[in-house]
Amino acid sequence: MTQYIDKNEKTAELVKITRASVLGAAAGLAVCTVLLCLCSFLMVKAGSLPVGFLPVISAVISGIGGFAAGYFSVSMYKKRGMLLGLLTGGIMFIAVFLTGLANSDTGDIATVLIKCGIFTVTGSIGGVVRVNKRIKTTRKIS
Repeated sequence: MTQYIDKNEKTAELVKITRASVLGAAAGLAVCTVLLCLCSFLMVKAGSLPVGFLPVISAVISGIGGFAAGYFSVSMYKKRGMLLGLLTGGIMFIAVFLTGLANSDTGDIATVLIKCGIFTVTGSIGGVVRVNKRIKTTRKIS
C-alpha cells in the first residue's frame, strides 16, 4: 500500500529544517564571535604573537563554531544529523565568505576551500554527535 505525503506536510518539514539550520548557523557564528573576542583579548594581554599563528587560531575557532552549530541545529530537529550539520556548516561558510568578500581586496582560494571544509565537516560531526547522544531515562520499578 502506497502512502501519500501531503504537500503541507512536506512544506512543514522544509520549514522546520530551514529554521533549525539557520538558527544553528546563527548560534555557531555567535560562538565564533565570542571565541574570537576572547582570543583577541588574550593576544592583547599577552603582547606579541607570531603572525603565522593567526590562521591556525582562526581554523580552530571555525571548527569549534561549526561543531556548535551542527550540534545546536540537530538538537532542535532531532534527526538527520549529518545532512542538517552539512547544511548548517554550509550556511555558516556562506555568511563568513560573503563577509570576507566584502572586506577584502584579494581572495586566496585555498583558504576559502579550507574554511568551507572545516565548517561543513565539523558541522556534520556536531550533528552526528547530537543525534547519537543518548537521553538518560529512569526506569520505574514496580
